[in-house]
Amino acid sequence: MMKKVEALLKLQKSGRHIFSLADLQKLLRIESGNTACIQASRLTTDGILNRIAKGVYCLNDRIPGDFEIANFLYKPSYISLESALAYYGILLQVPHSVTSITPKRAMKIISQGKAFVYSHLAQNYYSGYVREKDFVIATPEKAIIDIVFFACYGRTVIHPEEWILDSVNKKRLKKESAGIKSRIFHNLFNSIKL
Repeated sequence: MMKKVEALLKLQKSGRHIFSLADLQKLLRIESGNTACIQASRLTTDGILNRIAKGVYCLNDRIPGDFEIANFLYKPSYISLESALAYYGILLQVPHSVTSITPKRAMKIISQGKAFVYSHLAQNYYSGYVREKDFVIATPEKAIIDIVFFACYGRTVIHPEEWILDSVNKKRLKKESAGIKSRIFHNLFNSIKL
């Protein structure tokens, strides 16, 4: 087993904030998955690692934000819906869960008392996101399109009269919304005063 100081230095040098057991096995050059699990447990007990979820860890001195954790826990995904709207100041209320979009099946993961909710969106609509710091998030325009899309199918409730649209490029919003092939979506979208 590698000494804890040596392990800490290797993990810090990697530049990553979050590690799966497979990442730890590769970075620390551990031969078996069982040994990686034991090493992760020891490093957690020693205060070097913090367990985020089953098989997912971070360095104790570099605790990642919720959005970075959300992107890591279920891939591919990007932050959207209420979380993105709150991030951009469009929604003033902070959502209780971290909301993301994925082309995979919908999923809810509870980690450290926080809910990470992943809503399924077809691959052809899985776009309109950017890398922001250490996470991937919908643009303000795409977050609005995503939430209106889910609202028109009864999967969320929206209150657009409460939205603050200062950060929204309205021309881009209209252009991007034109790519949605759903009459129900366009009926709801066009009824919102943007």
